[in-house]
Amino acid sequence: MVECDFKTIWKLVNTTTNVKVTQETTRCVLKVIDPEGVALRSAHRMRRKVYTNNGPNFTIHIDGYDKLKPFGIATHGAVDGFSRYILWLEACYSNNDPRIIAGFFVNFVKRIVRVPRLVRGDAGTENVWVRVMPIAFRFNDIDNIYGMNSYMTGRSTGNQRIERV
Repeated sequence: MVECDFKTIWKLVNTTTNVKVTQETTRCVLKVIDPEGVALRSAHRMRRKVYTNNGPNFTIHIDGYDKLKPFGIATHGAVDGFSRYILWLEACYSNNDPRIIAGFFVNFVKRIVRVPRLVRGDAGTENVWVRVMPIAFRFNDIDNIYGMNSYMTGRSTGNQRIERV
């Protein structure tokens, strides 16, 4: 079952269906449907999602890190999803300029002399050029992850954490 609290499910039921339920009813139903999940959530022990990757340089995760921006240091990095090896970690004056981030990606591709099969990043404006590069580089490849499928957009929380590697 998807891990979410009763308020999320309560809001979803009340806004997307014609059924109106109370929060208490939602709590009771969740205890019956997912007793293990309710116990884990009440004990504040959530199950971690299992992350799998097919191999080195199969998926790379790119993201910026803004915690040092008040000090004039903007960092951007990429991590191999398989080994969590840091592929690049660059500091510069901005990690919001798409040209800078695209330069990091191009330098990485030149250095390893190949294009990763899948690049995963958030939907930020800094990734607009990097988003089209793997699609263009792998447009004529013949595998299940080519062309439009070679870049995956998702929330930053779904990326491998650069700051924790």
